[in-house]
Amino acid sequence: MMNKKLFLLLCLAVHFVNAQKKQPFLWGVATAAYQVDGNYQVDGKGESKWDFLTNKVGITQFTIGEKQTGNVAINMYDRKQYLKDIELMKELGVNAYRMSLDWSRIIPDGVGAVNEKALSHYDQLFDDLLAAGIEPLVTIYHFDYPAVLLQKGGWGNPEMENWYYNYASVVINRFGKKIKNFITFNEPYIEFFLVENMLNAQNNKLPEKEYYMSQMQKAHRQLIANARVIKLYHDLKLKGQIGIVLNVNPAAPWDEKKVADQKAADFQDVLINDLFLDPLYKGKYPKVALDSLAKYNPSFKPSTEEMAFIGANKPDFLGINFYAPAIVKGEDSAMSLKWLDNNPDEVKSNVGPVRPEYLYKMLIRLKNEYGNPQVIITENGTGFVSEDVKVNGKINDPLRTDYIKRHVEWALKAKKEGVNLFGYTVWSGWDNFEWVSGYTKRLGLIYVDFDTQERTPKQSFYEYQKIIKENRSF
Repeated sequence: MMNKKLFLLLCLAVHFVNAQKKQPFLWGVATAAYQVDGNYQVDGKGESKWDFLTNKVGITQFTIGEKQTGNVAINMYDRKQYLKDIELMKELGVNAYRMSLDWSRIIPDGVGAVNEKALSHYDQLFDDLLAAGIEPLVTIYHFDYPAVLLQKGGWGNPEMENWYYNYASVVINRFGKKIKNFITFNEPYIEFFLVENMLNAQNNKLPEKEYYMSQMQKAHRQLIANARVIKLYHDLKLKGQIGIVLNVNPAAPWDEKKVADQKAADFQDVLINDLFLDPLYKGKYPKVALDSLAKYNPSFKPSTEEMAFIGANKPDFLGINFYAPAIVKGEDSAMSLKWLDNNPDEVKSNVGPVRPEYLYKMLIRLKNEYGNPQVIITENGTGFVSEDVKVNGKINDPLRTDYIKRHVEWALKAKKEGVNLFGYTVWSGWDNFEWVSGYTKRLGLIYVDFDTQERTPKQSFYEYQKIIKENRSF
């Protein structure tokens, strides 16, 4: 029989080993390749979807009245520049950096020959980050892909799933032993139900609801591709983890006293959130969504085998991008984007109504309804038009500072209440090219002069630095 002293020593040893294994809470900043890299024709890079949209279509002319591109962006592909930015990250105190790879750099033609220059660049970038004590959180796909595949229909083409799988296989086989956190996709709801609808609204000949629901097959293909790549990663028995990032916008009624507003909010919530959470964690789409699809997109018929495959290959973690809840009015169609215009705040942010308590509500919902998965907040941030002005060499942004502080407080409250939260990441570390908004919206902790590439930390940078210091051992 084991004596008491030996038993206590064994218990202490197990506790020590578990303590050693415990991963530190990740505090980070986030970017995406097209928004920050620039250098759009360097090192054999091919044309990407967003190169095409900004340079040839001039997409920002229709949204901000001016043609703007990510051709230069904030020059972060340049090692001389990104080393300076790593120094800024070290000063900030982050231990994680969420970034994305550029498919059109790695496989310029979408399929076929792999560009070794691009792979070597990323190898060097990862080494530089790790040497600085910063863990790369690597998004394999963040909205962008080779333009040649766009010409073949993109996610409207059933072959896109295979093209993506091939690309992701190249990435994972090359970097799988170095990178501990991969992300398959970023925000399928935003890519298809928001951006695709915005980009094609004028050319669309279908009724609004039919066109909105026509995007579902593309989203479904992405979820199957996600499951295939997760299975690949697990089959390779790598020592890290792989997840997916969803935008979460818990819906709320414009007027809580109006039944119509509440009913509309409930349905909108399903189409934004449950439509992706349910298949990932329950292996099925929500019934109310399937009922609407049967009416407005009857050709969408996911097979039992497809749903079982998605459900069987769950992500190791869920990344959530939270900016604001969806505030919904009774007269708004859930199969539209009208909720984006609903903001009752007197001082309006660039990302919607400021309601940090809804981040907490969403985290608790993931705990209670989806099995308490590992969660990291992969994007959270804001901007206010009045704030990002340089005065005497300084940028005071008290509204952004308050936004970040309150969202962190609510997130940590959820963690203390048992939510399996392992990180928080601000969007963004730097002002950058904000997709269809071009350079007109600044969401960074660091002010970037887009003409000179000069960087200036804002007041919010120093507040976030303080938050990290105070919660380093959380």
